[in-house]
Amino acid sequence: MISKTAKTLSAATALAALAGGFIGAGTAHAQVAQLSSANPNLDQLVQKGWDTYTGAVLGNKGGMLLKDLPKDAKPLAAKDAKEALAQPLQAKEDAAITLTFTPQGRLNYDDGCNVGNATYKVNARGGVKVGTFAETQRLCDPTRMNKSDELKSILRAGPAVYKLNDDTIALGAQGKMIEFLGVA
Repeated sequence: MISKTAKTLSAATALAALAGGFIGAGTAHAQVAQLSSANPNLDQLVQKGWDTYTGAVLGNKGGMLLKDLPKDAKPLAAKDAKEALAQPLQAKEDAAITLTFTPQGRLNYDDGCNVGNATYKVNARGGVKVGTFAETQRLCDPTRMNKSDELKSILRAGPAVYKLNDDTIALGAQGKMIEFLGVA
């Protein structure tokens, strides 16, 4: 016979496991094992994603969104930078990545993995100063996470705004940029 204490502990353990499974805690190992058996190349894919990300995103030679800023590119003046940021923007290399700079000084973004917002201000020289990010914390595939890291690295670097042509606006800092298209 099972004692009353053992029954109580078993019920409590089952309830905790159920609650943990419901919120996603403690199930990562099972999910990875399931994915690994379904896709034997999963480890290679994960490694490839991490190899792309070097830890110093702005110095990354194999950038996914980041490109070298053209040497002759001139940053926009503050007034022109504000006008360029007045429209919603979509990353040229990935339509899932969007930025919206509101007139009230709020940046709303979707980096293709997480959504978030921050305050921002365009300084007198046209540089964009972005405040602390508040965002969801989803875990996405390594490629998507790398793009997310690149976007946030540019935004944290106090980027200047560039108009590369009639359709393309870039946010650039430290010799790197991400290109955006205006969307209606």
